[in-house]
Amino acid sequence: MALKRTRTQCTTCHARCGVIVYSDENNQIVKIEGNPDNVKSHGVICGSGMSEREIHNNTEGRLLYPMKRVDWDPNGERHPENRGKSEFERITWDEAMDIIASESMRIKEEYGPEAIITGQGTGRVSNHWHCRLNSSLGLEGWSLVPTHVCLMPHILPNAFTLGIYSSAKGDSRNANCIVAWGENPAMQTTWAKEAYANQRAGKTKLIVIDTRYQDMSKHADLAIQPRPGTDGALALAIIHEVIEHKWYDQDFVDKWTYGFDELAERVKDWTPERAAEVCWITPEEVREAARIMGENGPVAMNIGLGPGCMHTNAIQNGRATACLQGLLGHIDVKGGVPVNLSFSVMLDDKITLWDGAKDPGRADLFTFGGEEHPLYKSFGRSNDPHAVFQAIITGEPRPVKAFVAIANDPLLCYENTNLTYQAMTSPNLDFIAVKDFYMSPTAKLADLVLPSSDWAERCSYDEEIDGNLLLTFDQAVEPPGECWDDWKFFLEWGKRIDPEHWPWNDTKEMVLWRLKEFYDLDLTWDEFQAEDYRSTEPGGKKGEYIEKKYEKGIMRPDGQLGFPTPTGRIEFWCDALAQFGYDPLPDYTEPLESPISQPELAEEYPLIAVTGHRVYSFFHSAWTNIPAQRKLYPDPFVLIHPDDATKYGITDGEWVTITSPRGHIISKAEVSRETKKGVVCVPRPAWRDDCPELGLPGYGWDKANGNILVPSVPAEPGYGATAMRSSLCKIESGRGDL
Repeated sequence: MALKRTRTQCTTCHARCGVIVYSDENNQIVKIEGNPDNVKSHGVICGSGMSEREIHNNTEGRLLYPMKRVDWDPNGERHPENRGKSEFERITWDEAMDIIASESMRIKEEYGPEAIITGQGTGRVSNHWHCRLNSSLGLEGWSLVPTHVCLMPHILPNAFTLGIYSSAKGDSRNANCIVAWGENPAMQTTWAKEAYANQRAGKTKLIVIDTRYQDMSKHADLAIQPRPGTDGALALAIIHEVIEHKWYDQDFVDKWTYGFDELAERVKDWTPERAAEVCWITPEEVREAARIMGENGPVAMNIGLGPGCMHTNAIQNGRATACLQGLLGHIDVKGGVPVNLSFSVMLDDKITLWDGAKDPGRADLFTFGGEEHPLYKSFGRSNDPHAVFQAIITGEPRPVKAFVAIANDPLLCYENTNLTYQAMTSPNLDFIAVKDFYMSPTAKLADLVLPSSDWAERCSYDEEIDGNLLLTFDQAVEPPGECWDDWKFFLEWGKRIDPEHWPWNDTKEMVLWRLKEFYDLDLTWDEFQAEDYRSTEPGGKKGEYIEKKYEKGIMRPDGQLGFPTPTGRIEFWCDALAQFGYDPLPDYTEPLESPISQPELAEEYPLIAVTGHRVYSFFHSAWTNIPAQRKLYPDPFVLIHPDDATKYGITDGEWVTITSPRGHIISKAEVSRETKKGVVCVPRPAWRDDCPELGLPGYGWDKANGNILVPSVPAEPGYGATAMRSSLCKIESGRGDL
């Protein structure tokens, strides 16, 4: 029997690895393997990607058809008190979409568009179309996405400092020094093995900076474990050493940076000794990190979410690491920090329908939490989650009447989960719709539940994730039942409320429109599939990289030389940030809930909780029901240092209760030197789902979910980032009442 071979792309996580899917005549996936010809992943694929076979072939428990809560009548009684208790009945997609369209237009007319919250998570390629849909509703922006703790604090410091509207990831394949800062690339990216090979060959030095002694730490030339939330202090001290020893290019600094003298003055007191005291490390570690970076350029710095994003001092932590990258000067060169020009496609006005002439921070634009977090309003174009959930409960400052969640399980996604649950069960919500793969905890509370197709079952795509590359892909198998991909969902919703702005017939036409609109590629689908990849670089079809585009007038929209910042230079001193109340220079502030900032609270809650550390099997809270993935991590667990385990009477493998001022959860203790003394690490998945094949229970939204521990306030003042990785807790033996 001949098998169908399809070249496509796994979108389970952000790595976006190229894969080959083999399927049979019965629409079953027979085999999945990494694509060795993929220029990005080079044949690497992880277990999560491989388990797509199980996800597609085994539809037991999977959502397959649109369903409506039996006692919810959009034209009559709605019974919000029965959410989570009522049964569901199958309906058609036309019925479902007509309900969503009519409810959204009714609520818009009665309460205004801001009363409609469209929530989106990560991993299913739809950000830009989500924004276009919101524009069709009369909203500006993303409505509600967890970008306050991930994407935007990740890229904003780079945008303000370097003019790079991306994560400013380093080119590790060509670097002489790799810095993995709060990132574990061995988990989801392909370059780790190449880094190891280059290191063994004597070409590359490897520095790992992470609270956890993680996979790459054991291979590192230098591994540093700073206290959570103190990465900005470490970066400032490294800058101090780089300047002190003149490990920077004076000519580059003079010509292409702004505010160097002020930066040098700012870090004068940030000695290795001072940083060591703040970060709970040694001065020697600081000095060695600076020396290796200073003497082994180009430096590829890969900064994950932990250092700068999920803390109440997120923006300034990110600013410090961005300034360090700028000072080292390896910007837009091989082995340094490449500048890819296609990332901005994701939020281009031609897709989002935003009016580029309007200031998103203007006074007449309302966002929930916009006054408290003006930077988030202006650059995130999104509502603050805490403010949204409070508005659902109280109706203030404006009512929220509808919540539509796509690729998003709010009960597992947002901090202070008990507040989220109170909001999602509020009778003030007229309408809840959830689009997902399985009956998630949030889906169980919904009025409409809509089935989703996964990556092998669709042909939608995000080229911005792949930097300067347009990688080809195709649909490998037909989705089971009546599962729709998210692009089709937005398309059909948009057609019903604003057909002029949704002229396409299907997702393939949407992809081809993007290729034509942004890259002048007028292709049929077959023509698009004919080549493995295309480049968005001006240097050529196959991605001949043009270095130092700032010297050639390629980076700036006006065609002038320099970086796309107001000064045209890398901005150590940033006037734009000063306008939002920030220090124009990078600085360090203590996390708002820490042993240092709240010593009295720390007497009761003496440990620092890092929630959300990644494990190999799962992406966020998904896939804990998949046997191939659940086998690796059958039970929820928490990492605790041996000294802390002894101090609090914890033994390896026993059930423990972790408690914060917000609530408590249970996990099995894993006593390990992987975590730093004084710090406990709670993985992200929460083990929400049962896995019947293995006889393993699920723990829902309230038993093992680390976000229950995390405060939603206080938060980072300008942006609203919360302490997902630097709040206080305590740990005790036993399961308590759970």
